[in-house]
Amino acid sequence: MIVCRILGTAETTSTPSGMEPNQNGNVEDRTKLFEKLMTNYKKEIYPNNANVRFGIALFNVEVNEKRHSLDVEAILRYAWADSRLEWEVTDYNNVSELNIPYDNVWIPDLQLSNAVKIFDPKNSCGSSNVMIYPEGELLWLPYCRLSSFCNITSSPQSNQLQTCSLKFLSWTFDSNQMDLNLYNDYIDLDEFKYVSDWKIESTSVARNQKKQSCCEEEFVDLTFNITLMKILANVKTVKKIS
Repeated sequence: MIVCRILGTAETTSTPSGMEPNQNGNVEDRTKLFEKLMTNYKKEIYPNNANVRFGIALFNVEVNEKRHSLDVEAILRYAWADSRLEWEVTDYNNVSELNIPYDNVWIPDLQLSNAVKIFDPKNSCGSSNVMIYPEGELLWLPYCRLSSFCNITSSPQSNQLQTCSLKFLSWTFDSNQMDLNLYNDYIDLDEFKYVSDWKIESTSVARNQKKQSCCEEEFVDLTFNITLMKILANVKTVKKIS
């Protein structure tokens, strides 16, 4: 049995007869596969039945009270399928995963709609590969720095709760062209560390689907809410959430 990491799930599948587990071919096999996948592939064209799962794993947050913004360091999790990128592993010496620079393939055009400045993965995120699997499933995990508007209402000397949000959506695709769903039904805090005057009290996520004033079609947004409390002590706290 081998463990599949496709889309972040743990599924077990039998190893095909005659194939040893955990092999991934050699550079010639991967080159052959890459050339096959990219032949006639147009990254400017979105796939059929695009269904994107999206989530956030937080590393750090800072509240900028003067600018009324929430500054975040996070790994964004994109998962989707593209039938143009399928292959038979037995044709490529058991290559079961291909990691290539993300700008070789179509990427969902998600935007942070309440951003302080326009969110662009090329400028806001570190360069990272996209992982492609034989069933045409893709997983992209860019490390990004984001800044969203947040109306700071708590007093500088109070310990009132303050909720800030990150709202992601597509500017161009309605729900029929590209469905958008949550990668997890929570914000991942497993690796969260910070040096901050604020601590996270709670988080929540929501998927919203509705019509816009411009159009008959429905559009989807994913909203990630972070509720914080200011630490009134003079010493900043360094903490990892367990």
